[in-house]
Amino acid sequence: MTSQVTDASHLVEPGDLSGVARFGVFELDLRTAELRRNGIKVKLQEQPFRLLAFLLERAGAVVTREELRERLWPSEFVDFDHSLNTAVRKLREALDDSAENPRFIETLARRGYRFIAPVSWGASIPSTAVPSTRATLLGITLVVVMIGAGIAYFVTRRHEAPPARAIDAIAVLPFTNDDPQSQHLSDGMTEILIDSLSRLPDLRVMARTTVFEYKGKEPREAGRALNVGAVVVGDMRRDDDRYTIHVELIDVRDGTQLWGDRFEATPATLSAAQSRISAQLSDEVRRGVDRGQRQLAAHRYTTDPEASELYLKGLYAWNKRGTEDLHRALDYFNQAIKRDPNFAAAYAGLAKTHGVMLGYGLVSAANGAPKIVSAAEKALQLDPDNADALVSLATTKFRTFWDFAGADRDYRRALTLNPNYATGHQWYADLLRSMGRWDEARREQELSYKLDPLSPAINAMMCYGFYYERRYREGIAFSRRAAELDPNFFAPSCVANCFFGLGDIDGALTAIRKSKGALRECDVLLTDTFRRSGKRDFFRKSAELLAQRQAGSIETPVAVASLYAWSGDKDEALAWLERAYQRHVSHMVEINTDPAFESLYSDPRFEKLLQRVGLSRVAPPRVPVAN
Repeated sequence: MTSQVTDASHLVEPGDLSGVARFGVFELDLRTAELRRNGIKVKLQEQPFRLLAFLLERAGAVVTREELRERLWPSEFVDFDHSLNTAVRKLREALDDSAENPRFIETLARRGYRFIAPVSWGASIPSTAVPSTRATLLGITLVVVMIGAGIAYFVTRRHEAPPARAIDAIAVLPFTNDDPQSQHLSDGMTEILIDSLSRLPDLRVMARTTVFEYKGKEPREAGRALNVGAVVVGDMRRDDDRYTIHVELIDVRDGTQLWGDRFEATPATLSAAQSRISAQLSDEVRRGVDRGQRQLAAHRYTTDPEASELYLKGLYAWNKRGTEDLHRALDYFNQAIKRDPNFAAAYAGLAKTHGVMLGYGLVSAANGAPKIVSAAEKALQLDPDNADALVSLATTKFRTFWDFAGADRDYRRALTLNPNYATGHQWYADLLRSMGRWDEARREQELSYKLDPLSPAINAMMCYGFYYERRYREGIAFSRRAAELDPNFFAPSCVANCFFGLGDIDGALTAIRKSKGALRECDVLLTDTFRRSGKRDFFRKSAELLAQRQAGSIETPVAVASLYAWSGDKDEALAWLERAYQRHVSHMVEINTDPAFESLYSDPRFEKLLQRVGLSRVAPPRVPVAN
């Protein structure tokens, strides 16, 4: 390659050289022997550092191999060619540069090298102080002296291991990617690292939904906002059929790069590269973790590159959670399994997709539950430590088969394997509440929120948790927060029930008006009913309208029953609960904690229904009168 630039005056800004050189996103400080990228320290060994300083000093000019040997290696050094080539390679890795398409260092075959990017030197010596020629000589002398200081720094420090810094909380920020067509790969890389780090003991790892709110943000600023000690940042670039992945672990306190590396991969080796990155990063974060935990964190997904990409596409679609997205996710996971029938993570993806569809009422328990169990059990057969599959299985045992003890065991096992599984903690809290273990449920709920505070789904679920605890105002606040994060996650039934608990029908009507639910179009009729006839007729009319407008919805019977219960009509409430029981509606597991059904507690028919489900009547927790 022939450079268009042949003279250093085209590249170096006016003034004389000093100890800080800036080029692109990099800054080299000769006084401290540090290279920084966007303000973050980059590891650079002694000889590559000296090489960079010399090339910057001669920016725009050809630096011959003979000059480099004379300047950087002693005359008696016998393996000069190998050492120079190694130093150049390591320098290019640090700068994310390439010999084929150089941005910084150009190779001139059999001659030497040339630094081709614009360079500016900070804190320059005023040109009026001495004549120009002398000023230049003094500037070069200063550079040489500072290079010597840098060498001394490296010689004295290179054998010292950096002091270990305990990391108790970390966030993997979304990887950047300049190719929109492969966004699922960079998002998948982010998610794989989150999953790997989540398995390490005594480490809080921020969940996916929350960290994706910080995509493109300055790393230290994001880390401080997330209240973590370190952040992982990375970028993924594709050049034809080759990927370059740059990963860094950054200390939030001072911006120090605790670890960093560059990885090359092809589509065929991308899965292996992901596993290698997971293993190295996990080792850096927890150097003292036992071997078994390291192997667990670095588990491989598949050796089939096409299956791996299909899985990542499925994960990308699943995270969007729309109805069409869920169907696409099923298709991708099934295709991945067809490519690799032993792909445990793909089976776990199937299980959790069927689980969300069942929870959304898109499929019945009779159709959805067997698919969840089949996929989860296959995943666990292939990978007994798959936390995703265990949580899917636990949730199905809990909400569909009413196997509370079995669900409890599976949840505890899953959260031991992956203590940072935010949704797992949230769903486990639901089980604990239904068993009357209020304090434990509250701890799980708070932990899920701490791990994923910007998740609209978890904020909406927080509303329900507070509703069941009779902490109505807090429930309303979280429902509003969920709506601010994502209007699709506004929980109108929850917030309306919170207002019902407060006896505020006007507030409930306001929530109904904002909703996309079946009662929104009936706002005028319901308001008129309330104004003319009061609460009892308002609830009866709401129940009748909901039953008519959502007659085919799977989850409707419990919602209709709750409205009849609020009205005081026990017979209708129990009749609709019986329908819910026959259909194994998932919300049946909450009827012993739902404030709407308190009016039924003394009815023997309700007591028998609880026994058939496997529930017992539990006393509500004590809450402040203000709620």
